[in-house]
Amino acid sequence: MVREPVDTVIDLGVLPADEPDEPAAPGGASRWLRRLVAGLAVVAVLIGVNAAAPLPRHRLSTLAFLPSSTGVARVVDAGLVMVFENQRAVAYDPDGWRELWSVPGAAFAHAVAYQDLVVLFRGDAMNEPTGEKPEWVRAVDRATGQQRWSSDRQVELYGDVMVSHLPVGVGQVVEFRDSRSNELRWRLPDSQTWAPDERHAALWRLTPDGTLVEHDLRTGVVRRSARVPLPKSSRSLNLRISRAAVGIIAFGEGGWQRDAPTLWYDAADLTGVSGAGQWAWEQECGRGLFCAYSAEGDQVLLVDPATGAVIRSVADGSVLGSPLGVLVLGPQEVDAAFSLPTVGAVLDPLTGDRQTGLKGWRVLGMDDSIVRVLAHYDLPHNLTYLAELTAREAVRLDAVPYLLRECTMAGRSLVCATMAGDIVVLRIEEER
Repeated sequence: MVREPVDTVIDLGVLPADEPDEPAAPGGASRWLRRLVAGLAVVAVLIGVNAAAPLPRHRLSTLAFLPSSTGVARVVDAGLVMVFENQRAVAYDPDGWRELWSVPGAAFAHAVAYQDLVVLFRGDAMNEPTGEKPEWVRAVDRATGQQRWSSDRQVELYGDVMVSHLPVGVGQVVEFRDSRSNELRWRLPDSQTWAPDERHAALWRLTPDGTLVEHDLRTGVVRRSARVPLPKSSRSLNLRISRAAVGIIAFGEGGWQRDAPTLWYDAADLTGVSGAGQWAWEQECGRGLFCAYSAEGDQVLLVDPATGAVIRSVADGSVLGSPLGVLVLGPQEVDAAFSLPTVGAVLDPLTGDRQTGLKGWRVLGMDDSIVRVLAHYDLPHNLTYLAELTAREAVRLDAVPYLLRECTMAGRSLVCATMAGDIVVLRIEEER
């Protein structure tokens, strides 16, 4: 069972008897308790209490099979799904699932849409033969698939700014280009280290002489700079970007040096500030909150994205966000074929209550860092049971006759990769 925000209990239901290896319905109640609850519901109706409407049950229908030799698909947005094969990337229209165009090339693994462009990223450019320049990125016209530009440098997109650099190497040239046209905007001066701050459209860097500098990410104009005390380092320094502060941390031969803690500086005036409450990374976590990860990585903070106020801290370092609440992950089972994160409990961020009704279910699908689909496997019968997480409940979906390893929402469809390497599209249809 899963507790709703209004403290009612949700049961994913009992599967038909002809499905022998069903998962226990999350939080499965004993038979006598189910009868008691059913009896009380009848009494409530008879005495005039307004009973809640029956929970919806959603069924699945198979819409399409999309050819894929690698079993990798990405829902780019509501109007585009990319499927990656060994020697090409194929674009599909989710309205009818017709093929729009394809781009020849090996090992594409990810895609991002930007205005009228689709930027395709390769996953194995590091494995190119020595002496050959790998093509890391190719940008194509969204309507036709025709190439606009490509790059043999690693690329990161931050809105309308593209940071282009080599993946390894000292003294490399870091370039800032227009995401749409690939036109050069500015180059980073010689630096010890650098880090983008997307929230403030900034680029922070540490000069060779130890000056901390903030640049405008789009233009390269210097906003502020100051000489600041640095940690002692036997090897190198790195930057960490918090909401309103910049941290400098030392790395040695063995990695992060615990005896040289992060030194933090206020992003507004570059004065030294406490490291208490600083975090190095945050992302959407469901229920209107963000998950912020402490610089040391041993704590997760649930924060208000508008103000940065901490709502609650979670000692468990392994959590994922969902519409229902924060999923605290349980111990990972050692099984290479099904190495998907396993749910241990659902944390209500407002009350701190933990519900274990979804314990043992696997994280099958994420959308912008939010978990939306869970799975439970029936290996002997080659079935995957599915549940969709919403803001109110965990809704039981039909079992499907495939072993799924990943699913992404595309409207009310699921684009799923099977263990066999196929891509199957499933339509979610509500019935009561």
